[in-house]
Amino acid sequence: IDTMSKIAVGFIINQICKNLSSNGVYLNIGVWRGFSLFAGMFNTSCEVYGVDNFSFNYEDGNSKLNNIKEESKTRDYFYNHYNKFLDDKKHHFFDVDYKKFFELWEKKNKNIDFYYYDGEHSYKNQYENLIIAKNFFKKGTIILIDDFNETNVERATKDFVSKFDSEFKI
Repeated sequence: IDTMSKIAVGFIINQICKNLSSNGVYLNIGVWRGFSLFAGMFNTSCEVYGVDNFSFNYEDGNSKLNNIKEESKTRDYFYNHYNKFLDDKKHHFFDVDYKKFFELWEKKNKNIDFYYYDGEHSYKNQYENLIIAKNFFKKGTIILIDDFNETNVERATKDFVSKFDSEFKI
């Protein structure tokens, strides 16, 4: 699988998911080409949910046309692999923005056991995703944040933890 991640991250995701029960929930926001989602799908019994709208918000001057081509290429790559590994009883994918997804999720009335966020990394989205997802965390939920080495990601995550310091442990 084409990935920007490391095999060690995939291993960590897989091991956490292997330790979830069959009614446990792994939610992956921002799947790109699927590596982090697939890592939770292989040889696990938990429910696995992925969310990505494959949009790119480049700040380096790429034209909209190039973004559309990249979005289409990434979406095709993802679905080609996802459909190979899919168990439609326990694997679910939503091609929507994470905010729209959580509106749908609220109706499912499910809690999240393991949350992996690798979506858009602006301070605003990093912080807001945690605020929204918090409504579905339960005691013991594991939260894994990708790209923590990016300034916006680190700052937003730390601000979130500071705001709710009595509820989270790093």
